Amino acid sequence: MSVSFLAAQLRRVRVTLAIPLVAAVVTVFVGRLAAAAWSSMQGMALAFGLGQVFVICSGVAVAIALTGDPLVELHEATPATFRRVQAVRAAAVTASAVIGAVIMFASLHAAGVWMQDKGWITVVMPIGSVVVIAAAAFGAAAYTGATSSTTIAVTATWLFLAALWDPYVESLLLRRGIPVLIATILAIQAWHRLGDPERNISRAVAAA
Repeated sequence: MSVSFLAAQLRRVRVTLAIPLVAAVVTVFVGRLAAAAWSSMQGMALAFGLGQVFVICSGVAVAIALTGDPLVELHEATPATFRRVQAVRAAAVTASAVIGAVIMFASLHAAGVWMQDKGWITVVMPIGSVVVIAAAAFGAAAYTGATSSTTIAVTATWLFLAALWDPYVESLLLRRGIPVLIATILAIQAWHRLGDPERNISRAVAAA
């Protein structure tokens, strides 16, 4: 995998790379203002809500990066292949989201407004969330190629974590360990799915 190939893919997703980082900075700025002006509980409630917005923004950024590419057939005609293109783009935006998650947690943890804060180990929560959401986007994009369905998969995954999983699983490691394990399996399946050039091209034509 050449440097020129990596540079080309980073240029392609440069706007989406910024989305998680901007969302993290906004969350930190507003969260710290709330911590200084409001009560502890009010600050935590706002920070929690903003953290959920950050996760959604990260997932949507991955979805945008992985869909709508008009050059699928061209990618498949090169040694890079469309599968590698998608994997690099997904990894780049996910890395941006992970960096944003660490920045967000570190600042809100220091301000004392991170909900259910158990120390630095709690950073696995936002990191795990963006990894799971990114895997959902990678899987949906591999099977459908459409922005709409990939965004729906991102939203459904976020709703599952926020409303049906996190509130009922007490162990921090299980709360993120199990979803991350499932996300890893999904990502591997999506990788194998993207190994079929003919299906990739026909799917891109159907999604256009």
